[in-house]
Amino acid sequence: MVPLSQYLLLAALPFTIADGQYRSRPDLAPPKLNITVPAPDANGTEYVFIAPYSESIQQGGAYIYRKDGDLVWSGIGYYEGFVGNFHVTTYHGETVLQGFHGTIDSSHGEGFGQHLILNHNYEHVVSAKTGNHRIPSIHEFNVIDGKTALVEIYIPTLANLSAYGGNASQKWIGDGLFQEFDIETGELIFEWNSLDHVNPSDSLITLNSSPSESGLSATQTWDYIHLNSVDKDSSGNYLLSSRHFSTIFKINGSDDSIIWQLGGNHSTFTYNFTFGFQHHARWHHQSETTEIISFFDNSGDGSITFNNVSRALIVELDHTTHTATILRKATAPYNLQAASQGNAQLLPNDHIFVNWGSAGAITEFDANNKVIYHAFIENAVSYRGFLGNWTGTPYEVPAITAYVDSDGTIRLYGSWNGDTETKEWRFYRAGEGNSTFLGAVERKSFETSLLWVDERGYYAEAVGVGGRVLAKTHSVVATKYISV
Repeated sequence: MVPLSQYLLLAALPFTIADGQYRSRPDLAPPKLNITVPAPDANGTEYVFIAPYSESIQQGGAYIYRKDGDLVWSGIGYYEGFVGNFHVTTYHGETVLQGFHGTIDSSHGEGFGQHLILNHNYEHVVSAKTGNHRIPSIHEFNVIDGKTALVEIYIPTLANLSAYGGNASQKWIGDGLFQEFDIETGELIFEWNSLDHVNPSDSLITLNSSPSESGLSATQTWDYIHLNSVDKDSSGNYLLSSRHFSTIFKINGSDDSIIWQLGGNHSTFTYNFTFGFQHHARWHHQSETTEIISFFDNSGDGSITFNNVSRALIVELDHTTHTATILRKATAPYNLQAASQGNAQLLPNDHIFVNWGSAGAITEFDANNKVIYHAFIENAVSYRGFLGNWTGTPYEVPAITAYVDSDGTIRLYGSWNGDTETKEWRFYRAGEGNSTFLGAVERKSFETSLLWVDERGYYAEAVGVGGRVLAKTHSVVATKYISV
């Protein structure tokens, strides 16, 4: 197989559309992972799901990678615009992909768009529609029991802000809501409006703290609460994270009331640690006397600092003593602090996978909180990141291309965007009424290549376990010349 380094040496050739990483798919330019701690199972079936974005990369969007940084799937053309919260979930009993796509307001970290679900063939299943004609923001799409979804909603709202230091011209506040609704029908199940239950004066981000928080227009709303995650328990209550209150709330699903608060100005619990501007709060255990939650502790927003390093926390809440205690702490390597974004995923084997948000990195910790995998996302960040198992069988036809070298050697390249099942590629020379087998090459990465010496038509087969042919490319003729 031609090594990736050789592809990169050819990146400047005039016929490349993107950055020349793949000959068979020159239209794809996935961001690269700079791996500083290699994973022990780098070529296993547990994949990395991230959605990198920045002005410095050619193609931001939804991506699946192996842990060694090899591309599995580029979501270019499937999701569009800003993409966030991309990962595997379960919908109606089927394992599917979910992701937000739409716009992002970089000054507030809010957005407007849709949450799109794709099946294992990368075909559209449903674009979720919220209730009450609300437009979901970027932060949350938490599928509950494979049927309903929790989303966060941001609504610029006219209000009298004089109680918070505003003048007559300052009258726009960013109201934070969350909903649960039926994914298939859009039927509203529950909606909670923050302005009905909390006091904006408790926000750590005050009115006029920056031009974007001035409240002077609908695009300069005071984003006082900034909701960023919602979870649900078996009793029908909700776990809600507010970045700008630095508070995690438990919301009563029957009467909308606040059952308890962790952090902020009105914490129900006492604790001997600090955290703030957190993301991605999730339940893991509940009883009459205790609850265990996890969350990503940013510990700062670029202006206010609680701790110099971000970390993932697992915290036990004791309702008898009204205390909160850290059970586990996975601290960022390289002293990373994420001023925004991020998440912490507790895996079934007690590993923790952390996406460091604006710090542009991902880390896997083992059950003893030792770093066993770390990578930087080159020149980009991802709002959230996840590990997960996935079986991809793309509906699109595999790609093949053939190039003639200056000495007449034919170089064949084959790939199949999103495929996880191909074990080898079989290459053929096409003929009238028959074909000639040229050779088989073990599939080791996104693109597989074979050298040949005759300039004719060619095609390839993607072959899975037991020699089963999964798909066949169209036939191509070697007409392009490269220099090596």
